[in-house]
Amino acid sequence: MEPVLIFGHKSPDTDSICSSIALAELKEKLGVKAISCRLGELNKETKFVLNKFNIEEPRLLKTVSAQISDLTKVEKKTLSTSDSLKVALDIMSTENFSSLPVINKQRELKGMIYISDIANIYLNLKHSDLFGKYTTTYENLKRVLKGDIVSGNYPCGKIEGNLKAISELDEVLQGDIVVTTSMADGIDRSIKAGAKVIIVACDKEDFISPRVTSECAIMRVHANLFETISLISQSLSISSLINKNKFFSFKKDDFLHDIRDIMKEATQTNFPVTNRDGSVYGTIRTKNLINFTRKKVILVDHNEKSQSVDGLQDAKILQVVDHHKFGNFLTDEPVKINAEIVGSTCTIVNELFKERGIKPSKEIAGLMLSAIISDTLMFKSPTCTEKDIETVKELSKISGIEDYKKYGMDMLVAGTSTSDLSAFEILIADLKEFKMNSLKIAVSQINTLDINGVLEKQKDLEKTMEETNLNNDYKLSVLLITDIIKSGSYALIVGEKKEIVEKAFGVKIKDNLVWLEGVVSRKKQVIPFLMAASQDI
Repeated sequence: MEPVLIFGHKSPDTDSICSSIALAELKEKLGVKAISCRLGELNKETKFVLNKFNIEEPRLLKTVSAQISDLTKVEKKTLSTSDSLKVALDIMSTENFSSLPVINKQRELKGMIYISDIANIYLNLKHSDLFGKYTTTYENLKRVLKGDIVSGNYPCGKIEGNLKAISELDEVLQGDIVVTTSMADGIDRSIKAGAKVIIVACDKEDFISPRVTSECAIMRVHANLFETISLISQSLSISSLINKNKFFSFKKDDFLHDIRDIMKEATQTNFPVTNRDGSVYGTIRTKNLINFTRKKVILVDHNEKSQSVDGLQDAKILQVVDHHKFGNFLTDEPVKINAEIVGSTCTIVNELFKERGIKPSKEIAGLMLSAIISDTLMFKSPTCTEKDIETVKELSKISGIEDYKKYGMDMLVAGTSTSDLSAFEILIADLKEFKMNSLKIAVSQINTLDINGVLEKQKDLEKTMEETNLNNDYKLSVLLITDIIKSGSYALIVGEKKEIVEKAFGVKIKDNLVWLEGVVSRKKQVIPFLMAASQDI
């Protein structure tokens, strides 16, 4: 069974990472296989927390788009290079295939065989081409003819001689295959000429076995001469019939959205799919793309598609655990939602542990405590509630961190140094995209004790924000540089619609910068005001 993937938003912060890890532990204790994931690189604060509690980084998840491996139906029929033409015809007629992939002993893809190629070969085939222009094995020949060896030792391996009919007895050479009737004279002459195998077409019951000889194998076929020659042509090996023309093939990990147009425009109807090691996984047709198994996911600390993983439309959302507003959240089927007006998602996750009567491990309790302190800025954020504070007190006892205030300050200090960060890293560390009155707006935030260190990079930040606006069609970018001690934020504003910020906060922007007294929460003190101000723009 595929595991449930649990992840927070893009540009992950401590709350999104810790809540995904904690919820994954809860699911595992409830008997649900779950994996915590991240959608981007971790910031320094989050790394500090994970190192503190000796927890590995969640795996990086780039997309949940449907892949070929998710398809509910993949055709598994293949042909081997050693198979006969009859095997191909039987499979194609039974399964209604117009083509099939051809594999070698290692199941590696060697080519494609098409029903049109088979038809063309039949139309132009001469019996003199058999075993010369088109090769096969003695095993295929016997299997297709369903013949009985009545005399001699039947050979094995590739047929090297040519096929000679009853009318060509005078041309039989050493090692040839002769197809004749039960005429004793024809059989004797073929043996004397050195024929390796004599195929006797005799559908009568009065067939008399000729004299025994070890030099020449005699095979009786229960069919007339015409039927026998027709069957012989079906013994040809697929390896000699493979079309050398180019064809499309895919890998098992390819995404459906990447291959749809290729399949639509291609002339072939069946498409081989290979595994990572090159072996053939199966074949697919366009109609197979309709039904696929959706990856099961749980969203934490976010609910908007623009902040979530790529390909979310292909996934099955089982649950959302969040403390943000819900915007444009549409699903195809009912979803379990755990949402509360609290300062941290981990406060909600802790409640889920308690509802189930399950105590989190010492390490997980430490992660959740850290996330709540981080998201509430040591309880200074207006988003902080009494429930957040009480939850930290509960978790401090489980985690063994009694002086959680000192630990929290150490964590915040460890995560707020920006000296080694580029302007781009500062901007995207916690960037969220919003759509306001049809305008795309980006609001980033960095919590720091080193305000001057960030402001010294203002020119580089402005240039980076201009490039980000251009690349993403943002009409406005806002970077909140939050001073943890002073409980306020500088807002660096770049874009066409700066007046939105001025209207929202009743300020005048000078040199792209403005101080917002008491503003520390993007969710509660910034986004609602920007949304209201954008309505008249």
